[in-house]
This record gives sequence, C-alpha cells and structure tokens, in this order.
Amino acid sequence: MNGQVEFKPAAHDDGGPAFPISDPQSTHATAMAASIHIEDPVERERAYILARAAAVIGMTLRDYFAAQALPAVVASASWRDLEFKPVNGLSAMENNALCAYQQADAMLKVRSA
Repeated sequence: MNGQVEFKPAAHDDGGPAFPISDPQSTHATAMAASIHIEDPVERERAYILARAAAVIGMTLRDYFAAQALPAVVASASWRDLEFKPVNGLSAMENNALCAYQQADAMLKVRSA
C-alpha cells in the first residue's frame, strides 16, 4: 500500500480513542507525511484522509488497557513459557499479548456494564 496508513474500523468494542490528537497542525503533518510521495492525486487524497483519521483517533482505549495489563501478564508467566516455544501455533510472546488483550476486553466489558 505504498507506506500508507490503513484505517480499519474495530471488529469489536475498542473503547474509542484513549489519547486522540486534537491539534489540527499535528494531524495535518502526520497526514502529509503519509501522502506526500504518492503521485496519483486521488490516491494521495485517500492516503491523506486515512492517515489523518488514524492520527486523530490515536491509541484506542483497548490498546491502552492491554498495554497496562501486559507487564502483569508477563510477570505471571513462568520462565519456561518464555522460551518462545509455539503454543497453539503462537509463540510465548504472542500468547502474552493475547492474554493482555483478553484482560483489556474484560476491562471494557466491566466498564460498559
């Protein structure tokens, strides 16, 4: 996709933006950086719009919750699990990330209750 930012709506509740960028100059600069080397005007505008939308949204609350949960997930993992052996087709690091996102999903569920 020529280095363009792909904006995809969340497949499930992501909690919305955690730290959106509200400064128009910053979002414009981010979008320009993503679109400046694209020759086709239509594709350049599309890349600009997608990059600006992604910049405005910033990190989702789900991502933030997962990042906060990850240290506890890693700390609770046994050292044997940190040998990066595949478990259910996932490495130990991928399993830790999956657990962190499961914790984040639980936090969002309780938050919305």
